[in-house]
Amino acid sequence: MLWYNDTVHRPLLLSVLCALTCLVPVAMADPPEEGGEPPVRDLPELVEAARATYPSLRAADHRLEAARARLSEAWISPFSQFRVTAGLTFAPEARGTNVFSPDPQLPLDNPWRPVARVGVEGVVPLYTFGKLGAARDAARAGIRAAEHDRERNLASVLYDVRRAYYGLQLSLDVQQMISEGQGRIQSAYDRLEERLEAGDEEANEHDRYRLASTLAEVEARRSEAVRLEQSARAALSTLTGVERFRVPECPLEPLEVELRPMAAYVAAGGGERPELGMLDAGLDARRAELDATRARYFPDLALVLGASYSYGPGVTDQTNPFVPDQANLASLGGGLVARWSLDLVGNAQRVRRVESLLAETEALAAEARNGIALEVRTTYLEMEDAHRRQEAWSRGHRESRAWFVASASAYQVGALEPRDLVDSVKAYFTARFSHLSAIRDYNTAVAKLERVTGAPVMPAAGWRTRCEE
Repeated sequence: MLWYNDTVHRPLLLSVLCALTCLVPVAMADPPEEGGEPPVRDLPELVEAARATYPSLRAADHRLEAARARLSEAWISPFSQFRVTAGLTFAPEARGTNVFSPDPQLPLDNPWRPVARVGVEGVVPLYTFGKLGAARDAARAGIRAAEHDRERNLASVLYDVRRAYYGLQLSLDVQQMISEGQGRIQSAYDRLEERLEAGDEEANEHDRYRLASTLAEVEARRSEAVRLEQSARAALSTLTGVERFRVPECPLEPLEVELRPMAAYVAAGGGERPELGMLDAGLDARRAELDATRARYFPDLALVLGASYSYGPGVTDQTNPFVPDQANLASLGGGLVARWSLDLVGNAQRVRRVESLLAETEALAAEARNGIALEVRTTYLEMEDAHRRQEAWSRGHRESRAWFVASASAYQVGALEPRDLVDSVKAYFTARFSHLSAIRDYNTAVAKLERVTGAPVMPAAGWRTRCEE
């Protein structure tokens, strides 16, 4: 990473920058130092912390609860459509019987007395030709959609945590690599300085320039690696709510995954992906809406119930049922009713509209299935590519390290020129960085494959960091 040609290798560094900084728009400042070492948090622990604290998951829980309440409303509300009306007014006093009264028909000159009335009325649906059933089906579809939406949010959060975690591991390994290389180059520079000061004719001033520029590049790359670490930590803190933590001091290693054929993962993505579950729930909701709209061609049959009582102390109560007395009245009644909208032509257009919306949703679902299959295939190919690169760079890592160790030993005894040492250092650390990047890419691709398929790709214990003995 440190001594490679910018034109060839700088895109690798930019890809690391993107992978780590895209999770948070701005790197957060380091938290204030607190007493004691921060606790060690492995990847499964950080994942569990994100499950418990991330706001989007809490929001998904609330959406699910709201969907369940909507289903309860669809069951209860149609049978509780009762209304209570109460009122208080004043009316002139009226006296007499149902045969004779000394007061005129409108006795405005008489004293005014209060009149109170209370009544209750409501409708109980008996048969709606499927309207109520369609409303419940739509509410059930809403619950399924909310459940799958929570799964979708959880899968996205888990992927982001894993991606940031592997990015953090990469940045720490890169810093360790930089420290190792910087010490070697610094020793070579100091040795060359001593030879030049001593007037060694074989010492070359151009070699000193080469070593000095390499040391400057080391410092610049270290700053970039530190920023990458801070960005990754900030991303993990944002996702998990854990402010202070350390990751296990283990080198970045590829995950041990028993890969199945690509077709198996494509099939899993077509059956387990939460987004497809949401689309299926949306289709059920559209079908329920279509059923309810078609049911509007038919009437609603219901039972109407009502009761009321009115009392006016200043008005003589007339007990004859054939004489109306609005001030003193008690009533109780019920009956069967039918309500039927005759907007049949307008309803035909509503049915046509909902049928078109249903067809649109079906087409979008088919498009989504095709897109998910493509995404699974692409991710699988990315994982295979990263695995091949990891194996190739592993061999290059071993060979270049042997070259680097031999060159360092030869330089210490004066059997090697500085430029040859610099070449071996560049080759070794370029191969090592490329190896680490390939491992990070492979592990991230495994995490992405789990997200795009919606199904586990390995046991939960497989995500735990492994430390070689």
